[in-house]
Amino acid sequence: MIKSLLLIITLTVISTASIDFDINKISADANRTNKHIMIFFHKDYCGYCNKMEENIESNNISKIIKKEFLLLSINRDDDEIVTYQNFKGSNHKFAKALGIDFYPTLIFVDGNGRIVYDVIGYREENQISNILKYITKKSYKNMTLEEFKDELLFDE
Repeated sequence: MIKSLLLIITLTVISTASIDFDINKISADANRTNKHIMIFFHKDYCGYCNKMEENIESNNISKIIKKEFLLLSINRDDDEIVTYQNFKGSNHKFAKALGIDFYPTLIFVDGNGRIVYDVIGYREENQISNILKYITKKSYKNMTLEEFKDELLFDE
């Protein structure tokens, strides 16, 4: 009886525990593995967020993400705690601290914890693919995304 009660209590605690995000620690992992962090900000009842999530989970895009990025999916309406540099607070407060008012939004963070690029609003699969290439090649250091896309077209 006591074992059953302990099991029920343990399962209840596990099922209600939220996932917290320590972007400082994740940045260290990104730095060690030479990857960027891709943070997907979304919210409940957002049709464009759902469509963009489908695009991110598509076979073509998910392969790139698994190979080149550490992906965090942050729902503004969930209760996780985010730690980033000197900030520690809820998902919603974190989004506000970054100035995010529109969803979906993608934020890219390098291995040093610096935000290197952001994408506000819905993007089609091919647009996401170009953005991922832009970030992976670290082209944000010396050209705009538009210049990068022009270069891609020229190279093809």
